[in-house]
Amino acid sequence: MRSEVVKNEAFPGVIGVLWAQYGPYHFARTAALQKLAGPGKVRALELANLSSDYQWQRSAKIDELVTICPGAEVEHLPFWRAFRHTRRVLTESRVGICLLPGYAPKQSFAALLAAKSLRIRTVMMNESHAGTARARGIAVWVKRRLVGWFDAALVGGLPQKRYVASLGLPPEKIFIGYDAVDNEYFASRAEQIRCRPREFRSRYHLPDHYFLSLGRFVAKKNLSTLIRAYRQFLDASSPNQIHLVLVGSGEEEPVLRSLCAELKLPVYYRSRSSTSDSQSMTDNSPPGVHFYGFRQIEENPAFYALADAFILPSLYEEWGLVVNEAMASGLPVVVSETAGCAEDLLRPVSPGALSRPDFQAARANNLEQRLRENGFTFAPASSGELCRIFLSLASSMEMRKSMGKASRRIVENYSCETFARNALRAIEAATNKTVSDPGSAS
Repeated sequence: MRSEVVKNEAFPGVIGVLWAQYGPYHFARTAALQKLAGPGKVRALELANLSSDYQWQRSAKIDELVTICPGAEVEHLPFWRAFRHTRRVLTESRVGICLLPGYAPKQSFAALLAAKSLRIRTVMMNESHAGTARARGIAVWVKRRLVGWFDAALVGGLPQKRYVASLGLPPEKIFIGYDAVDNEYFASRAEQIRCRPREFRSRYHLPDHYFLSLGRFVAKKNLSTLIRAYRQFLDASSPNQIHLVLVGSGEEEPVLRSLCAELKLPVYYRSRSSTSDSQSMTDNSPPGVHFYGFRQIEENPAFYALADAFILPSLYEEWGLVVNEAMASGLPVVVSETAGCAEDLLRPVSPGALSRPDFQAARANNLEQRLRENGFTFAPASSGELCRIFLSLASSMEMRKSMGKASRRIVENYSCETFARNALRAIEAATNKTVSDPGSAS
């Protein structure tokens, strides 16, 4: 898509890109849109600059980020304050069309209401799909009415597009590519770290071989099933020196630590706040579970680069941007079939490719139906199935390497540049210009 689409004299003012709060993902996507649209065409907006849910550090820079309610925590921002201040900022910024993160929670609905009260056209940025939908009865009717307030949508992938279309938005006004990370950042940092593995393993006390999971420790992430599958894997593959590394924090951490004790798994505490309970590790240390606590995006490439595979075991997930990060870092990915990214990011293996030598381990473990070019999908309730995937990955370095290469190739279709191109296409659709078939994210 040419950047000239927003230079048309008929285009209604500045493009506003509004999120509840900007974090690393938002900075990267908005910067790509600003670059593609041209100087002064895109205004970055956030409702608040504080959050009780996320611990992001704000080191990234973009042009003219405007905080609508500075000093407020976005989760506790009163509805009418969000409405009034958003309305004022949209007017002052001369926003003619606004990209918004849907209509929930109430703060996002306040921003939508503010835009519509000013007759500003709106593009919904959304990653919900049928598997995450909770509305029933009259709530579905309300949701359909709210979706009807949007003039177009930019969504994660195919499940998200089907869901938004089911709520009444015409398919030709729904575009794919919302969920993207800075692929180049993760790819280049991973390559730099792999050139100095001993230095980074020593810095972070990382084992030589490990499976990695990174994200918040909350119930929907299903980390207890991951830990149980890891215990089964160790029992089925002794002797084995592959560890399990968990990067993140949250309310479920005490439960997960107790589960490790129940399963007699060695535990290594690596979070910055852990000192007295920390265990040192040597080459002879038994394989176990490592708790690293929350880490900023600048540190995460070290964990991706030196891992053997990445696991997202969620019971449900709107998308799962950590899978994008892992793929950009060149890792095989093991993703719950209920995660919103699974259909788009894990590509099926052609029947003829099943006989490839590097897939022999998957065939040996009866995983043909779960095998993908760049990893595996699995049923999130099945620790046994996840165990068999671990056994396959552990037994074949050749398979891990081929899957990692496939990950890098596939994720290039889900870049920040793709987000920017398809955001402009959604803007065209919202302003009733002629657009081509949105098709895929490429």
